[in-house]
Amino acid sequence: MKHVSITIAIIATALFLAALHFSVLYYKDGGDLDAPRIEVKVAPGMTFGQVRDALVEKGIVTNPQLFRWAAYLTRREDDIQTGRYLFRYGESISCILRRLTHGEVEYTRVVVPEGLYMKEIASLLQEKSVVDSIAFIETATDSQFVTDLGILEPTLEGYLFPDTYLFDWPISSEDVARRMVYRFREVYGMYVALDADSIVMHRTHVVTLASIVQAEAVYDSEMPRISAVYHNRLRAGMRLEADPTVAYALGGVRRRLWLKDLKVESPYNTYRVKGLPPGAICNPGRSALEAAVNPLSGSNEYYFVADGTGRHHFSRTYNEHLQAKHRIRYGAVPPEIRSRPDPSVTDGPGPEAADSPDGTSPDSEGMESREMKEPRPDSTNDRPPTGVDEG
Repeated sequence: MKHVSITIAIIATALFLAALHFSVLYYKDGGDLDAPRIEVKVAPGMTFGQVRDALVEKGIVTNPQLFRWAAYLTRREDDIQTGRYLFRYGESISCILRRLTHGEVEYTRVVVPEGLYMKEIASLLQEKSVVDSIAFIETATDSQFVTDLGILEPTLEGYLFPDTYLFDWPISSEDVARRMVYRFREVYGMYVALDADSIVMHRTHVVTLASIVQAEAVYDSEMPRISAVYHNRLRAGMRLEADPTVAYALGGVRRRLWLKDLKVESPYNTYRVKGLPPGAICNPGRSALEAAVNPLSGSNEYYFVADGTGRHHFSRTYNEHLQAKHRIRYGAVPPEIRSRPDPSVTDGPGPEAADSPDGTSPDSEGMESREMKEPRPDSTNDRPPTGVDEG
């Protein structure tokens, strides 16, 4: 009996030591807490063995058998969650298993600036490893998908709302587009819809005008005034003659425009076609959307020209506009410009204007390039603006 007791004691001691050793290895956490994290992606359908092999391959797990037994004994083999994880070398098995089974995944933060083209948003999403750019474009131009989202347009251009998003992995291009459109609908419903209804302006026209305002403005504070210029020109039956619409007609270029570019045949070329283009030319933010339905009250201005600081000088008549352009670019206005007959009438521009709101037109004499726009101080968008040069 004594021998049996001794044997039991030895076995119990051995089991205790084994359990203690296992516990030490299970909870042991080593390595540098500030070390760079290593990415491990757990795709849908991966088995526990495949996940373990991926962790071993990345050097996160150095004892695969211990890791397997730990998962088995804690009954976590079947609880691994899909997603993108960031681990560090030396992280404890306990911590690794907890994070995998609790789905403590990493999200990809994507800042979508105001005024990007749909194709630029697609490139940004691919750059951030969210979705493939081609797949996103195919989704955003799928007429059935667009219709199912309640958008009465051929594509989602204009409805991919600029914002900061957190995307998990894996995620489909449909889910990404859906989230951006839902965000647009949320913002539009809260801040724009009532004002649009009050001035009887259809959502399509709001988004289209907002996209032009977005593309023209550098500072949010100027958006209502720019919007008023376009509202005034629309009421007067004038062409909008907005450079950004030409850039879009050319396929969404980000370069200075030449005189020959303004002759491109396209329903988006507002130098040739009166009224709003058939759809948005970029994806506007909240400020531009609000400005589109809240133009500056009492404005009777029909022109504006960049002053070189990112802001614009606004004019009521064509002569005032010519003088403003000359003053900004060359200094004092010569008598011949001040005394030039004004084609405008007292209370408006009169017949079709010979110049665009910002001072460029295929018909204008001595046309010079527009000043380059400064990047918006409150935006991550560092894209170059368009301008017009003779050529």
